[in-house]
Amino acid sequence: MFSFSKKTEYGLIALSYLSTLDNDSLANVAEIAESSSIPRELLAKILSELVKAGLAISYSGPTGGFRLAKPAQQVSLAEIISALETKSAIIHCVADSSCCDRTESCRIRTPMSKVKQKVDMIFEETTLKDIADGHSMKSNIA
Repeated sequence: MFSFSKKTEYGLIALSYLSTLDNDSLANVAEIAESSSIPRELLAKILSELVKAGLAISYSGPTGGFRLAKPAQQVSLAEIISALETKSAIIHCVADSSCCDRTESCRIRTPMSKVKQKVDMIFEETTLKDIADGHSMKSNIA
């Protein structure tokens, strides 16, 4: 079944943690790692990628740490996935039609493209706030 990498899972956990902070508060890598049982070195790399993607802000120094770059309700799951995942297609040919020699006769490429569009829409509509708050999601997939 479709699943996210550990990197994306840990990134979601870290951003969810940051979303619980007060506006002026920061959290350091050790604090997030310990509270979430994530390897510290891996988390530091993930947070660096999230900073590069504009989803988190880092502050250096002895009292430094991380915070969200914008409110959790303005961060889509799609943005987080885009920052951390290397593969985004449900099946390979949806992202790259040249990867298969059956493109012309394939019976699943078009339907799977439609599924991907629906999944992408859910990722765009789902915010970090939805995830952090643990809200159950309503799906428009029929």
